[in-house]
Amino acid sequence: MDAIKALNKSTGQAIQDILMPTLEITIPLLLKNKEAILSIQRKEETYGRHPRQKLDIYLPVENPVKSPILIFFYGGGLIRGDKIVPTVPEQLLYHNVGSFFAQRGIATIIADYRRVNSPFGGEDAVYPSGGDDVSLVLKWLGGFEHKGSGNVVIMGNSAGGIHISTFLLAPQYLEQRQNLAAGEKGIKLVGAVGLGVPFHFKSAEAGRANALETYYGDATGIKEKCPYGLLKAIENAGKPRGEVGVPNMLLLLGEFDPEDEIGQPNHDFAELCEKIWSTGTELKIIEGHNHISPPPFLMTGQADGEKWAEDVAEWIKRLNN
Repeated sequence: MDAIKALNKSTGQAIQDILMPTLEITIPLLLKNKEAILSIQRKEETYGRHPRQKLDIYLPVENPVKSPILIFFYGGGLIRGDKIVPTVPEQLLYHNVGSFFAQRGIATIIADYRRVNSPFGGEDAVYPSGGDDVSLVLKWLGGFEHKGSGNVVIMGNSAGGIHISTFLLAPQYLEQRQNLAAGEKGIKLVGAVGLGVPFHFKSAEAGRANALETYYGDATGIKEKCPYGLLKAIENAGKPRGEVGVPNMLLLLGEFDPEDEIGQPNHDFAELCEKIWSTGTELKIIEGHNHISPPPFLMTGQADGEKWAEDVAEWIKRLNN
């Protein structure tokens, strides 16, 4: 992780400034371990009617019948991202994420979702499309033939974390959350992981204004419909955790995540969870990582870069027991 630490010292923590330099550090490591990454096969399925609603499945080689399930939603500032990043050679990113967890006995699903229109493209996404896409993936899972143990954890990285938080906190998904908490159709939602999630946008970088306003509608929508705003509504309603169907949450914050856009929102969100519910939400700092580096370091053979995910895998397995 010395290269990431050096990048932090030379370039700072602004997400756009570190994006390409971080990939330049990790891509050679991924290519070096290409054979191990691709040893787990990737199978694509459709989970909804929109062309964007597709997902990739990575199954454990050993004991898939008892395996828990991890559903991963990548980041991209609401406007970018793909379940296989086309600019990374050999289709290795996010195949590496699926392979990492599958090789640790966790069936892994990585889903595309609709994005906000921008110069980079988009699929007309507006709130709550991200929550809707998470909801549809979980509904699709009810008919999946390789359910393993049926215990499911959802993980969202950055913008993907916004979308899983929408599903976990917005009232329109309450009935589905309650059904998942009860284990209906053999699927039980037992946990959620937020990786570098901007839980609110009080100090968002100015260049994000267009995407946020397009997605949330206006300043009031941004404030009230962001994850922190949805959690405030639950606080105001006095709802206990079990009643709103929110599982245990693990929040991961990179040591070099930008404090204004990511760090403070994580601390604020964790503090509000503790205020409302006392237990069930844990915030951990992942050492040596910036905002971009956690996913692309998986399957690189760098133990310090992979430690955060080893810890997540153990957390998932504990929830599966």
